[in-house]
Amino acid sequence: MNKVIPISIGIIMIVMSAGGIYLIQNPSEVTTMDVPEDLLYVQINGQIKPYETPLNAPQSDNEPEFILIPDKNYQDIQGAVQIALYNIKQLPENLQHVQVSGYYDPKSPDWYYPEQGRTKQVIFVKDIAELEPVDLGNEYTTQQLRDRYDQIHREFEVLKEELASGKVSEENYIFALESLAEHEVQLFKDVKEHTFERDEMIEYNFWHRGVMKFPTTLEQEVTKLTDN
Repeated sequence: MNKVIPISIGIIMIVMSAGGIYLIQNPSEVTTMDVPEDLLYVQINGQIKPYETPLNAPQSDNEPEFILIPDKNYQDIQGAVQIALYNIKQLPENLQHVQVSGYYDPKSPDWYYPEQGRTKQVIFVKDIAELEPVDLGNEYTTQQLRDRYDQIHREFEVLKEELASGKVSEENYIFALESLAEHEVQLFKDVKEHTFERDEMIEYNFWHRGVMKFPTTLEQEVTKLTDN
């Protein structure tokens, strides 16, 4: 089940700031920590996964242990795709579909990349309720997946032209390539979770017997530059 939204090619990952993960003694009840009054209360359905530090993310003293991948977009957490969870006391057995209630401060990101439209913030968890497993189907159409791939590689070609013309330094070129490579990796994860219809075998073969079977030109370029 796909959980990422196509980007301008900056990712729309919103994760959240501050805090640390705390375990408590009582496994049967989850109660909130004291939070400032100016934090906003939210309820979000989704799936909990272990946190992985994004490429190019600044180092942080407060790395979360888990993230929430929402089932959909939430207007009160604009652009939310991955939400870092703090103050977790207990995880339910079914992590495939949960409702997380808690607080967050959209005005206090842990870090921010304006050129990528990416912020990192945190949900201070009040409660996690286990929901019945649900099959939400494909998040994207087959065409949307192809469009994302084409967009990534169009931006790759533009970057190569800008490097050749001197419009971008090699350092910024590598930085931008790594960001694009991150988007490509996430795209491939989405493709692996995508169900292709019987009349979409050409697209299935494009992905599974083509671009995902061997390193892409983007991946090869990043490897060449970063291994030197």
